[in-house]
Amino acid sequence: MEMAHIRKRNGKWIAEIRKKDFKKIQKTFLQKSNATNWAKEIEYQMDKNQYEDFSDSSKFTLGDLIKKYRDEITINKKGVQEEKYKLNLLLRNKISKCRLLEIKTNHIYDFKKEIMQNRKASTVNKYLHYIYTIWETAKYEWGMTLPARNPVSLVKREKVKTRIDRILTPQEYQSLINTSKKSNLPYLADIIEFAYITAMRFGEITKLEVRDIDFQNKLAKLRDTKNGEDRIVPLNDRAIEICLRYRFRNKLFDIKRDRFRHYFEQACRKAEVKGFRFHDLRACAITNLFLRGWSIAEVSVVSGHKSWSELKRYTRIKPLQLVKKLNKA
Repeated sequence: MEMAHIRKRNGKWIAEIRKKDFKKIQKTFLQKSNATNWAKEIEYQMDKNQYEDFSDSSKFTLGDLIKKYRDEITINKKGVQEEKYKLNLLLRNKISKCRLLEIKTNHIYDFKKEIMQNRKASTVNKYLHYIYTIWETAKYEWGMTLPARNPVSLVKREKVKTRIDRILTPQEYQSLINTSKKSNLPYLADIIEFAYITAMRFGEITKLEVRDIDFQNKLAKLRDTKNGEDRIVPLNDRAIEICLRYRFRNKLFDIKRDRFRHYFEQACRKAEVKGFRFHDLRACAITNLFLRGWSIAEVSVVSGHKSWSELKRYTRIKPLQLVKKLNKA
């Protein structure tokens, strides 16, 4: 019985399967364990006659590709939950039922026109990017015979207005906290306050485990952050107090992004806080640190930014806020 061959090349792991009565297939992974698990699953499917050869593109729909991409590629990404959520929404759209060899540019254009009615320009572009990427992956990684030109290539992307992070006034923040305490999600207010204090991203907060909190030294270890590195973040007394409430759990805040978004947006509406996203709390926290006199180097330890050019987009200090500081000089 032929076995999968796993080899490392250029820092990545390649799983290759050669099996009688099947075409040779291979796939690249960042981790050896993922390569091994994928190979075992494919070999199992082959043994049970459940394996589908995607090289014959005439048999498949765009939805088939979306599912394959979601289950094999998205699952290995850091932003797995967010991307999985969006791909599942894409699967509900009628375009996912189109057969691959029948999809033309006009189908993509009609899809874009349809979703533009109730989605932001950046979201529209994101969905177009998903379809484009999945098509390219199918052609070059899965060996599918598809038309040379990607049907998304000629569809114009929407112009996206640069959004400025929204900073809460003290009154808005207090109103949001008070409203959140009445939410059906018991720890909504604690997550909001924790983000406002620590400048952590949503994904960093929801990955935090009790073992990551050094209660004695008041530090939190963030593992495998957005830039691929671990980060140690100092915590003030209030942040430690919040962590202590959940010290008997494995994860401090174990909740999926889409479920949390529902309760957060609901609280914002009730508090009459308009145009505010959870990620804006990061900008609030960073701005507050600078207003307290922290240096760029000190703030970057908390935020994890490598340079001032990255950090300054989160800083929203208004001239009026500097008047008192000028008078003290």
